[in-house]
Amino acid sequence: MRDERVYHEYANWKIENHDLLKYLVESNSDLIIRFKHVIDVIDHLYDKLIDDQTYSDEEDQIFETGFYYMFDQIEEIVKLLKKSYSNNVKDLETRAKDVNLLLSAIDFQNELLGIENFEQKDMDKLVEFEQDVLKKLESKEEVPLDMFSKLDEMTYEMFRKLEVEYFPIDDIFLEIADELGIL
Repeated sequence: MRDERVYHEYANWKIENHDLLKYLVESNSDLIIRFKHVIDVIDHLYDKLIDDQTYSDEEDQIFETGFYYMFDQIEEIVKLLKKSYSNNVKDLETRAKDVNLLLSAIDFQNELLGIENFEQKDMDKLVEFEQDVLKKLESKEEVPLDMFSKLDEMTYEMFRKLEVEYFPIDDIFLEIADELGIL
């Protein structure tokens, strides 16, 4: 028997974040572009759970993965909104590219944690990079363009050294959305 608490958590989370999510989706915000397919898939699976008795364990796992990913990403955005942007989404939207850089740094950390032979110094570099970007966002400083290429180069080297291919969650969920026929 499936533990349906996660679906209740999702419903409550969606209600709690309704205004923010609605704004981000309706304005086609660059803040949400990175997880648009994740939202589409988990909404589809949530509806399917209610309507379809053939809901599989694999679908349950996809739902949980997507929901917890979304939860973490939106939490980062909400923290920034509250701490530095007086809950003004439009102000934060002007920094969407920089926020996405921050979220990407966090994604790479999570990916690295899933690899058993990663080196702590690599994780330390990613955490330091994340903190640098976060500091700039919180103080509303411009994030230098070279930080974008710095993250690319740093992560390329890390994953090449570990002989691991990195697939962003949104790309994976794009494929899932395609398989589900919801594109």
